[in-house]
Amino acid sequence: TQGDAYAVIYGHADKAEAYAPAKVKSLAALDAKGTPLAIKRQDSGEAVRATLPQAPSLMTVHFDNGYWSKTGDDQPSKNLPKNEVPGAVSAVHSVKYGKTIFAWSPAAAKPRGQRLELVPLSAVAPTAGKSLPVQVLWDGKPLAGAKLVRAEYSKEAPIEAGADGKAQVPVAAGKQTLSVNRKQDLANDPKADSESVSANLVFTAR
Repeated sequence: TQGDAYAVIYGHADKAEAYAPAKVKSLAALDAKGTPLAIKRQDSGEAVRATLPQAPSLMTVHFDNGYWSKTGDDQPSKNLPKNEVPGAVSAVHSVKYGKTIFAWSPAAAKPRGQRLELVPLSAVAPTAGKSLPVQVLWDGKPLAGAKLVRAEYSKEAPIEAGADGKAQVPVAAGKQTLSVNRKQDLANDPKADSESVSANLVFTAR
């Protein structure tokens, strides 16, 4: 949150980056019962912010970071499709989904239709020192073998989900971020060779 508004942050809270507001394709907020809350969206030159009629239980975001093309290993990527960058040797389409739990409730433990999604399998706030059961979904179906990363402990080995897309995630005290990524090749797409889709789940443990 920033003042009385909720901001869509790209990057990390301590190192946020400016972005084009058009990259935020959708933004939703729900109360504890899963009822959508009216959002007043405010686009600025640096970020998208939203004001709500009440504090949400859950917010979700779909962020399309666009196409990133490279002309060489030692060259910075350009935020353009491959067919618009002369000499481009590779390109990736980057898409991100975010989910932030502000207050644990039944709404937090239900799928929300994101293409790649981390779903807590408990509606109760997790406790530090224990585990949070989660399931990874791709197009609404379990993603077998998905590798989950706890952002604050990025040097530790990823947590691998089972064939049912489920995993037990160790919980620490305070705010934390759980991430998963799925990359796949694209066939006959002049804009990119591959697609990188990631999803984050942000929550606070007691």
